[in-house]
Amino acid sequence: MMLVVTKCAVLAAMLLYGGMAAAQSVEAYFGHQRAGVDLMWFSNFKDAQGERSPFLFFSRNRASTNYDHSPTAFGSTNAVSYNFKSGWGLVAVGSYLNAGFRPKAGVQFVKMKGDFLFFGWLVADLKREGNLDLFGMFRWQPKLGKGNLRLFSQLELFPVYHPDNDIWSITQRVRAGVKDRTWEAGLMADFNQAGKIDFIQTNNLGAFLRHDF
Repeated sequence: MMLVVTKCAVLAAMLLYGGMAAAQSVEAYFGHQRAGVDLMWFSNFKDAQGERSPFLFFSRNRASTNYDHSPTAFGSTNAVSYNFKSGWGLVAVGSYLNAGFRPKAGVQFVKMKGDFLFFGWLVADLKREGNLDLFGMFRWQPKLGKGNLRLFSQLELFPVYHPDNDIWSITQRVRAGVKDRTWEAGLMADFNQAGKIDFIQTNNLGAFLRHDF
């Protein structure tokens, strides 16, 4: 277990120091199958007057390892989008995985209101014809009482369709806990399904600790 904790700390340091993303938030999670780190940046570009522009930059870098000393799994997704006042936008995405680079393009929707955030897109893989990615992240952080404490709840849905072999790869990530100023902690659950009709299912249940910069 200490080896896994050490590997996660090293991975986080490498991602931060290596400049893969100027992290807006960093999460460490420890499940019963895997442990890892998740760095995310989500921000609008500024225009010449220093005001928020319609261009939005999203970056996410994940690394995880299991407890059997298997190779570390890396994933980096970076996207630039132009967003209209309605919340809809056009997005270009570059994904770097262990298997290589994947350019993608499509439409995006962003909605922020009070304690609620939705961010998602539908993109097509430009390297593998027909592959479609649908991504959605829902976040709700209502206040708990009169102090600084908030509920932290986040749901991610990530289905990917591969038409060449008619296979679906579906991921759900759930986070539920509490937020105090810039820190969040609680329970986590990651679920994965892959297949056509009979799906192979895996899951990872545990806890997470997250810091917002």
